[in-house]
Amino acid sequence: MRSRISAALLLAAALCGCSTDKKADAAQPAAAREGSVPPRPTVVSEPSQPYRPVMVSGGAKLAGTVDFNGAFPRDSVIALPPGHPGCGQSVTHRVVDHSGTRIGGAVVWLADIRTGKPLPIHRRFELRNENCQLVPRVQAVFAPGTLNVASEDVALHRNRIINVGTGQPEGIAPFNDNGEIIPFDQLLDKPKQLEITCELHPWAKAWILVFDHPYFAVTSNTGAFSIDDVPAGTYRVKAWHPALGVTEQSMTFAAGQSATIGLQLAAAAPVQVESAADSVRAN
Repeated sequence: MRSRISAALLLAAALCGCSTDKKADAAQPAAAREGSVPPRPTVVSEPSQPYRPVMVSGGAKLAGTVDFNGAFPRDSVIALPPGHPGCGQSVTHRVVDHSGTRIGGAVVWLADIRTGKPLPIHRRFELRNENCQLVPRVQAVFAPGTLNVASEDVALHRNRIINVGTGQPEGIAPFNDNGEIIPFDQLLDKPKQLEITCELHPWAKAWILVFDHPYFAVTSNTGAFSIDDVPAGTYRVKAWHPALGVTEQSMTFAAGQSATIGLQLAAAAPVQVESAADSVRAN
């Protein structure tokens, strides 16, 4: 009798799909169509030809750095009133991570590569609400994949995910406690540029570039990056940072050779940084 009850409980748990994750269908595009914004130029678009994975023998290795030669946008400290629990008394909003002129958090990729190594098996990526900021602020992923949006804060969050090229919301992730996870299994479906903002903490922003190939990297805090197994040929190497703009340089790779490159972002794009007062009044 006891075994029958246990079996029934296991079956009920399986049917209800109990999990610490929130249901993905509650946050997918159909539930997030309100709140569109004007479309903007993007650095990632759908290619005219699909990417074709092959075995790469004797691939080249690209290593390099990304620099900026202008004045960096200023960081800001956002003082919060007692009515914003979970964020502490203040939040430091750092616009650009850098070491001297070297830029951290810049995405570097081969813009026109259409044949190369297979995509990695790992297809799950993560974006976290952490101390009322979105972490990582900039990341690059590949499609298809799943994005887990999580919260480590004992605070309310409502993350809106916008497709920059269309201006359309593609997902909403609401949170009311720490430890919650919302999986988006339809979001990373094709190359695109995504911008994520917390509606309750407008200074918290993140960007995701989605590619259909694995030839990309994000620079470290010292501005360094590397990309392996590049097939021989000539490609456009691009670098982008959401606050500093985009640059590109053509480069030829020889089989089995190592290549180095120094990319430089020359002019800062306009950056909208909300003041503490504006951010708090908005909520």
